Amino acid sequence: MNSNFEIIDMNRKKTDLNKGFSLIEVTIAMAIASVALVTLIGMLPQGMDTMREAGDMAIEARIHQQILSEIQMADFDRLDDYDQMEVYYDTQGEELGSTKGGNSSAKGSFDHIYSARVSVPSQSGGTTPQSVGASSFSGVSFDGNNGVNERLRVVIMEIAAVGGRGSDFDWDADANRSMISTYQTFVVDMGQDFTK
Repeated sequence: MNSNFEIIDMNRKKTDLNKGFSLIEVTIAMAIASVALVTLIGMLPQGMDTMREAGDMAIEARIHQQILSEIQMADFDRLDDYDQMEVYYDTQGEELGSTKGGNSSAKGSFDHIYSARVSVPSQSGGTTPQSVGASSFSGVSFDGNNGVNERLRVVIMEIAAVGGRGSDFDWDADANRSMISTYQTFVVDMGQDFTK
C-alpha cells in the first residue's frame, strides 16, 4: 500500500511540471496585448476631442437658453436694446459680464471662455450677422405678401468658445467662422392690447 502512494505522488509531480506557458505562447500573448493597447491609446485623442465638443455644445445650449429667457421676459417693444449685445461666460456657462449698459470689463479676462453676441434685426430693415450670410432683412411675413408681422421678431444668437482669444475675437472674420454656433429664434409678442 505504501508503494502505491508513492507512485501516485510521483505522477502528480510530473503533471505539475507541465503546467506553465512556453516562451512562444508568452510572446504571442504579449504581442496581442500590445496591439490592443496601441489601438486604445490611438483612440484617446479622438475621444478627448469628442468629449470636449460635447461639453462645448452643452454649455452653448445653456448660454442660448439663458439669453433667450432674458429676452422673452423683456418688454417686446424694447428688443432693439439687445441688438449687438455681447455677453461673456466662464467654463461652466456662468455669466461674467456683458456690453449691455456699457460694462465690458469681463471681456478677455482670465475666466472668459465663451462669448455670445445677440442680433435683433429691425423690422423696418437691417442685416443679419456674417455667420448667417450677412443678408438684408426686411421683417417676417407668413402670408406670402410683403406685409411685416409686427408681433414677431427674429433673434439671432452667435456663441463661440473663444478660450484665450476673448479680447481680440472678431465675430466677422472668416477664420473664426468654424468656432461660432448660431441659433435663430422667433420671439412673439403675446400681449393683447384691447384698447385699440
